[in-house]
Order: sequence, then structure tokens, then C-alpha cells
Amino acid sequence: MMSKLRIFFLCFTLQFLPLFSEDAFFGTSLSQFRENTKTIQLENGLTVVMMKRGTSPTVALYIKFLVGAVDETPEEAGTAHLLEHMLFKGTKSVGTTDFQKEEKYQKQIEVWGTELDDLKLKRRDLLTRGEIVPKALEEEIETLNRRLKNLIQLQDEFIVKNEDSYIYEQNGEMGFNAYTSQDVTNYQIQLPNNRIEIWAKIESDRLKNPILREYYTERDVVIEERRMRTDDVGGAVLREKFFSTAFESHPYRKPVIGYSAEIPYLKIEETKAFFERHYTPNRMVISVVGQFDFLETEAIIRKYFSDLKPGKPRPPYKIEEKSFPGEKRFKVQHPSASQMMMGWIKPPYPHKDNASFDILSSILTSGTGSRLYKRLVLEEKLVLNIGAVNGYPGERYKNYFVFFISPNEGVDPNKIETIIWEEINRIGQQGIPKEELEKVKNQMVSDFMKTMDKNGTIADLLSYYQLLYGDWSGLFSQYQTIMNTSSSDIQSLIPKYLTKDLVVIGVLEDIRKK
Repeated sequence: MMSKLRIFFLCFTLQFLPLFSEDAFFGTSLSQFRENTKTIQLENGLTVVMMKRGTSPTVALYIKFLVGAVDETPEEAGTAHLLEHMLFKGTKSVGTTDFQKEEKYQKQIEVWGTELDDLKLKRRDLLTRGEIVPKALEEEIETLNRRLKNLIQLQDEFIVKNEDSYIYEQNGEMGFNAYTSQDVTNYQIQLPNNRIEIWAKIESDRLKNPILREYYTERDVVIEERRMRTDDVGGAVLREKFFSTAFESHPYRKPVIGYSAEIPYLKIEETKAFFERHYTPNRMVISVVGQFDFLETEAIIRKYFSDLKPGKPRPPYKIEEKSFPGEKRFKVQHPSASQMMMGWIKPPYPHKDNASFDILSSILTSGTGSRLYKRLVLEEKLVLNIGAVNGYPGERYKNYFVFFISPNEGVDPNKIETIIWEEINRIGQQGIPKEELEKVKNQMVSDFMKTMDKNGTIADLLSYYQLLYGDWSGLFSQYQTIMNTSSSDIQSLIPKYLTKDLVVIGVLEDIRKK
């Protein structure tokens, strides 16, 4: 949360100098910011936030959907991420030389691919129970494997790979990309401001007529991505184990990319149904930031996005994570450098304690003068590095305040843990001197001034806050709360959240050292 806030506030700080007193600064800046921003909502529920800024004739265009890994059932784990990949595969008119001729192969691939998945699951279940796989089943699997490969080759003759990317390149794009998190899925690009209609045509077509071509080959790509970025990376293995241990019932316990045992069986029909259920305009925000005409841009967006079908209201989420008293500890072994995680569950934004955690993370680990960095890295020389993250792995629901620690070789993790507890308890007992607290707050403002402002960063933030919290101006209220945080506010976190009976501690041991 804080990294996003810091980058954002530079943007209007530079525009609305000179600085005011804190209260006047936030009030006046928000007022002036609103003068340059327009928010509309279409009849189908789609929200659009537009902000005019800068002098460059370019715009950042971001589309966010309120869907991420947290919205998946256990059997759907990885679907939101896979779907993000699939929506770059084109539509009925983009990514194909002749969809009428291609379509028959796409349909057959979907039918036989699903049948093949079912047979492979049947074989897996037999092997799991220690039973013999019938020869007829193995032969049927092999037959369908060959059939699917042949159909994929036939369809490939009609596929134009990355055609949307090529079209955008011809129109001066920058930063054409996407990402999936626990909370949201985002699609982004920057273009010259006279290319907004091209963007609207391509992106609305992506939502109205998606063709999940190359589904099975792309699913294999995700399997390989999972292997390279998670299974082969010690830190990623530790993070996955940490949250599967920390969360007992909440979907935040699932990794965004999904599980290696389940990705190979994500079915195309279920992926389509996931798209229909979640990619709806009432769960969607478009942000436009840069130099453009409000009325002209609104007219373009209405022209291309108004006919998206509204989705059904999403019922309130029933599951709420309840952490029972009792510390949780685990170890994982991996052929990589030793690492350590230590965290506690806490409320999300806009709870006032969330802002106090932002301050606490800076006091403990931001910069060489922070308390834990000084003790663990500079003085005791027990760790290579230590950092704290607030609001992990997502911000829609209860989340964790987490330390990420890289111990020096041969260091006992218990020594590191002891020092962390000492510094936490010292804050709980003694509070934070006024000078130290003000220094941290001033450093935050200084960080804004040192960071270059970008249309894309602002577009990302506007869409994020509008989508998750219903109002982009939450940026201002969150930072106002941070600046008003007192020593006693931070002290109160210790007995309420940062206790030994609520801690989760994970250690990765380097098996190469054994």
C-alpha cells in the first residue's frame, strides 16, 4: 500500500507546490486534484476515472477487474492468472486469418482436450490408490494426445500470433502488459492521445469476443512458469508455505499462479465460465490519465463499452479468517540460500491500524537507520537484509504484516527472532520518540519528491482505489491518517496484534549445506 501511496503523492506534490501545512496541504491538493479529474459510471455499472495532467500528448489507459486468486475455489486455483494469459490470444477478428475456417478446429480442440483431461485424471486417481492402469485407458490417452496435437497443428495455420501487440506497436504503444494478483486483474497500455479509439475497439472486442485459442499450449507455458518462478526459487517456496500455514480458511492461502498438481487439469469450459462470471462491467474500472479531451474520450468509451452485459451482484464474502491463539512454525528445505519469514495477521485498509503498520514498517526496516537494519545488519551482522511488508498477500481482506529476512550463513534463526521481539517490545513499552516519528514521516514526503511521476502510475492507483474501495480519493484519506499517526497508535499495535501467540514463523533451510 505505502509504495503505491508514495509514488502517487509525488504526482500532485510537484503540480501543486508550494507545500502547505499538513491539513491545508491535503485539503487543498484534493480539491485541486478533483478539478482535473472526472468520474463517470455507465448504465451497465462500468466506472471510468479520467484525469488530465502533463503536457505530453499521450495517455495511460488501465482496465482493472475485481477478480484475482482470492475469487477462485480450490479447484479453480490458477484460473484467474491463466485467463489473463488467454485474453491475449485474440478474438473472432484479431489473431486469426479466417475465423470461420479456424472455428471448427477450435471447437474440436475444446471437446477432445476436455476428454483427454478427464482420462488423465482417471489415470492419476488409479495410480494414487495403487491400482493398475488398464492398457485400454493408456491407449485411449495416447490416441487423444495424437488427435489433439494434430488439431492444434491444423488450427495453427490460421493463427496470427500476438496480433494485438503488433497493432499497438504500429500505433506507438508503450508498456502493453497485464498482471494478476490476489485481489485484481489489470490490463494496461500507454498510447498517443489520438489513438484512444483504437484502444477502445481492441479492448472492448477482447471482452466481447474472446477466443481461448492455444489453451492447452498456454497451459503448458504456465506450468513451466510455475516451475521456474516458484518450485525452483527458495523464497517463493517459503512464501507459498507461509501463507498456506498462516491462513486456515481464507482463499489468500492459495498462490496466484495455482498449484503444480492442478494447473494441468484446469478445464477450458470452467475457464470460460470464470470469465463470464467475473469479467463484468460492474466489477470493472477504466482509468485514463494524460492529455486528452474529457467529452471526446467519454463518448469513445460509451460507444465501445456500453453494450457490455452487466453482471449479477456479488454476494458478501462469507469466509473471514479467524486465527486461533497459538504460534505457528514450520520449516521447508530447498537447495537455495537460507531465508526466514515472520508475520502477524491484521486488518486491511481503511482500518486506522493499517496506517500505523505502514509507519511501523518504516521505523523497523526502511533504510540503514531503521531499528532492525541497524541491529541485525550493521551491528550484530546476523542478516544480509531485512524488510517489512504491510498488507500481504492482498488488501481486500485481513492480511499479514510480514518480515522477510535473509540470514547470514550459519546464523541461528533463534538469535534473529530474539532481537526482533526485543525491538517490537521496546516500541510497545517505550513508544517512539517524537523526533524519530517525525523523521520517518518527513522521509516519506521526501521519497515523493525524489520519485518521478508517471501517467501509468497514477492510472494504476486511480483504478485500484476506485475498484477496491469505491472512491479514488481514498488515496488522500489514507495518507492523512498516516500523517496523523501518533506514538501511542503504534504502541497499541503490539499487545493487539504482534504477540507470540499470533505469530507465524517460517524458515527455509538450505539442503545443500547438509
